Amino acid sequence: MDYSKFNDDDFDLKKWVNAALRSEQNPNTLVMKLQLLMQEVNVSLEESTTNLLSDIPRVVTEIQGLNNEAVLLRNQMNLVKSDISKVQQETVESMSTVVELDKIKDRMLVTEKKLKQADNWCVLNDQIDLLFEEQDLEGISEKLGEMRDALAGLVNLPDYSDRCDRLNNLSNRLEAILSPKLISTFNNDKSEEARLYYKIFSDMGRQGELYNYYHRTHKTNSQKQFNTLRTSGSVDTWLHGFYSSVLELFHAQLSWTSGIYTEHTSVVLSLITLCLDNPDLHNEISNFLSDSQTPVLALKTLLDIAYRFANSLGKELNDVDVEITEKLGRSIISPYTKHLISLGDKVKSSLLRDVHSLAMRIKKTSSDSVSELHSSTKRVVAHVRDCIPQCLELTNGYTLVDVVAAMEFYFDLLVEKINTFIREMRVAFGVEAGSSQRFQEDHWVGFQSCFKLFQVLGECYTDISGLEKECIESVKQHVTKGPGLITQLETWLEADPAKYAANKTLIDSLVEGSHTNLFDKTLELFKKPINNCNKLCVDFVLSHVKSNLQGVHLSEEWVVEEGAVFSPSPLSYITNLGDYLLLLPQQLEPFFAEENIPLDTALRLVDFTQFPGMAQDVEGDAFAWLTCVCQSTMFTIVEMILKIHRLSGAGCKQLTADVAYISNVMGALEVSLSRDVVDISRLLSLPLDQIESAETQTIPKYLRGKISAMRRPPY
Repeated sequence: MDYSKFNDDDFDLKKWVNAALRSEQNPNTLVMKLQLLMQEVNVSLEESTTNLLSDIPRVVTEIQGLNNEAVLLRNQMNLVKSDISKVQQETVESMSTVVELDKIKDRMLVTEKKLKQADNWCVLNDQIDLLFEEQDLEGISEKLGEMRDALAGLVNLPDYSDRCDRLNNLSNRLEAILSPKLISTFNNDKSEEARLYYKIFSDMGRQGELYNYYHRTHKTNSQKQFNTLRTSGSVDTWLHGFYSSVLELFHAQLSWTSGIYTEHTSVVLSLITLCLDNPDLHNEISNFLSDSQTPVLALKTLLDIAYRFANSLGKELNDVDVEITEKLGRSIISPYTKHLISLGDKVKSSLLRDVHSLAMRIKKTSSDSVSELHSSTKRVVAHVRDCIPQCLELTNGYTLVDVVAAMEFYFDLLVEKINTFIREMRVAFGVEAGSSQRFQEDHWVGFQSCFKLFQVLGECYTDISGLEKECIESVKQHVTKGPGLITQLETWLEADPAKYAANKTLIDSLVEGSHTNLFDKTLELFKKPINNCNKLCVDFVLSHVKSNLQGVHLSEEWVVEEGAVFSPSPLSYITNLGDYLLLLPQQLEPFFAEENIPLDTALRLVDFTQFPGMAQDVEGDAFAWLTCVCQSTMFTIVEMILKIHRLSGAGCKQLTADVAYISNVMGALEVSLSRDVVDISRLLSLPLDQIESAETQTIPKYLRGKISAMRRPPY
């Protein structure tokens, strides 16, 4: 049984009783145990109370004693405080005197020190001339250091500037003596002499001048090596050798200077920076790229060599000051920076050379002409496919705007050449006004060539659209590449902040998905040659239609009188035309027997509303194209009918039969009749006096008037 629960602040009587009863089944026994416990508690309480009552007088007495002692201590502290205040008042004047004497002592010591320094300067000044005569270089440098220390305390002397000039002239004199020795030391890697000269120049406070001698000596040697290499061929053949010589110099000097200069790594990296910052190297690279027929590939070749060098050098650099590594990185990339920034121009010039070499000429046959165009368009897409990946590889995308602009310019020129090719094809097919057919081939061969051209343009459009998706995906997947020495720099931001911002905005929008196209201008522009090609296909068919209808409106059949030989059968011109139209699906079948994405794409881009009888919402497909041809044919037939001067009664019946025949042909092709054909058929079937009746008021007035005038008997 747990009696400790009675001490808990949150004691719960019910819980305790229930728990106790679970452990002790007999309640009487539990009650008896509790009573015994209560007796023990009462006894303990009585004993504690008795002891407490007996201790109270003693505790009160002790508290009273502590109180008396506290009062006594307070009185004593007040006396001490009073004594301290009295001492301060009596000694304040004496302390002021002591402080003033201490200040005087300090001024005297400073004066003594300056007098000693002035005397020391004079002694050193007399001694150093003798050391120069003896050529005691270490002694000279030591005395110069002491003179410099002495001069530091003589700033307020009237001749201080003269003394500074004297010290500077002495340092120059010593440096002139050491100059030839320094060059020999650095050329021959003489460590002992180098350590001595380092100490001498440090004593003079001219470490920077020593480093300049060191840098100039090795830069001169590096320039000699460069001059030898540059005569061995083009840049791409000797550039690796130049970088190898610089890397070899770095390793050799890093080892040699480790026991000489305190900050030897920084000194050697400054040397490498100077060797790389070579104007002749800049000129050689610029000339090489200017002369190259493929400047982008040439730039990539050179940059690959430079990046391998930068990676090799970067592996050796640990805990080097950022400012030094940035200078080194700039010296590596600077010969290429302006060429990288103008990457868009290089891409443009390369693409221009390619587009001017494209073969898009009219051959002896239409099929050969279209095949040549096809091979040219495939070459176009293949040629530009690497432009964006190269942009990402060379500039990490920060010339993307210019490269895309160059590609769109290239596509614009391609569109112009295709439009020119289509115009020449129109002339060669004889569908252009005033032209005569050049192709000596079967009519349906020409038709197949027209549709093949249509398909080629759809394929080109699809390829460009697919290329756009590839380019966007490559931008999304791109990870910044290049040596750490180069990528740590803000090359693009420093070169052109506005261009940097434009390219970063484009890249970010492509990655985030807020921008989903790159060649939207090109794809929109490409709709023009596709529509021009569609018009070529339609006009090719219509040229045959028009040749069939040529002179039909002058036929004697229209003016034959009643009683003459007359056959209600359609005339040959219309049956030939009907047979021709009924062959079109057969000719189209090779293009649509299987899925033809390029041709389907081209048809979807056709604006059929520019043709008569075509609805605004027509869906571009093979049937839409067939409908377009049929509607244009009916329009041409209507034009021919309206040219007929007069219709006799028999001529009216003949024309009615002809119109009925072409209507049946359209029905067989599942093409709706044009409104004009329906109206003419109706006007031909009505009696002459009912043409202007109320029932015909829905027919256009000009059509009613024209048919009425044809059918009116001559007076």
